[in-house]
Amino acid sequence: MKVVPLGAGQDVGRSCVLVTLGGKTVMFDCGMHMGYNDERRFPDFNYITTTGDFTSRIDAVVITHFHLDHCGALPHFTEQRGYHGPIYMTPPTKAICPILLEDYRKITVE
Repeated sequence: MKVVPLGAGQDVGRSCVLVTLGGKTVMFDCGMHMGYNDERRFPDFNYITTTGDFTSRIDAVVITHFHLDHCGALPHFTEQRGYHGPIYMTPPTKAICPILLEDYRKITVE
């Protein structure tokens, strides 16, 4: 088993951990750091690949819960970085996550 933190570590925010086991790679969480407006806002996705082909490198993304430091980078990862693979989360997280992300978008745009 290989475990690689791409964010957070000794900080609150950017929660993102890659776990590789038995030839499968799962990314747990895809969070953002609320205190930064530069490249430090998101996990270090370049560790996964520099070519941008995330879907072939990651078998699935699992979001543990709906806080922005755990799901806030999902729009960036899917829309800007191009990940199109499966994303799993509990039904309550699936219900709340879009509301939270839209609310955050409104706050930052307005």
